[in-house]
Amino acid sequence: MTKIHEFFSSAIQLNLYWVMIIALLYIIIHNYRNKPINRILDIYLNYIPVLTHEFGHILFNKLSGGKAKDLVIVASPTERIATSQQGFAVTQSKSRFGQSITTFGGYIMPPLMLFLGFLAIEFQYPSLFISAYLVIFIYFLILTSRKILPIFIVILLIALLYFLFQSDNQLMMFYIVSLTYHFILGVLLGEVLQSSVTIFKLTFSQQPVSWDGSTLKELTHVPTFIYSMIWIAINIFTIYQLFHGYFFT
Repeated sequence: MTKIHEFFSSAIQLNLYWVMIIALLYIIIHNYRNKPINRILDIYLNYIPVLTHEFGHILFNKLSGGKAKDLVIVASPTERIATSQQGFAVTQSKSRFGQSITTFGGYIMPPLMLFLGFLAIEFQYPSLFISAYLVIFIYFLILTSRKILPIFIVILLIALLYFLFQSDNQLMMFYIVSLTYHFILGVLLGEVLQSSVTIFKLTFSQQPVSWDGSTLKELTHVPTFIYSMIWIAINIFTIYQLFHGYFFT
């Protein structure tokens, strides 16, 4: 119990510059993902952001009374290129309204989790944020039809947690919690910035593209532009709040 208490009471000092560096690397690798080595790195770096986005669909589906059937993160570079998909959620909604809520929730989740991550730092409970992601990942493992890679990741996580709880090195626990936290915030910040650009490009693309914005237009007959501006506004507001809170308080 002492080790668990130490884990949940771990307090870390946020270094926003490290978060920004990770976010910059995320954006650079994502934009040059056609290079062989970057195809693999892009999957590693955006595994959490993709999980967050797809879990957003699942969460909003549940909130609207729907049922989740599958959640997949595409971990094969070849499949990503062939399908242009990083991941997908299979859900069942009771109505068009529920389906609209489900679709809308994907782009809401990354900025929401980014904001909650910084909030947890402010109140000195970073381990609760990491634990929330562990819960999300366990749910993902149960739901997904592609279990091999998630099971491998769970084994690694269990081994790491076992090592932490067996060790009396509290400094090691601090460093692992701190590194994990900065990594998660960094890739989420990178995703929020990158997705804003992606949303803008998809909205004004001359080619017909199937994505959340076009799906919402078909479901609600509201122009894609409206949803895109809402998503981008949420991203900008979240980033503003984070940087303002860090540098001006």
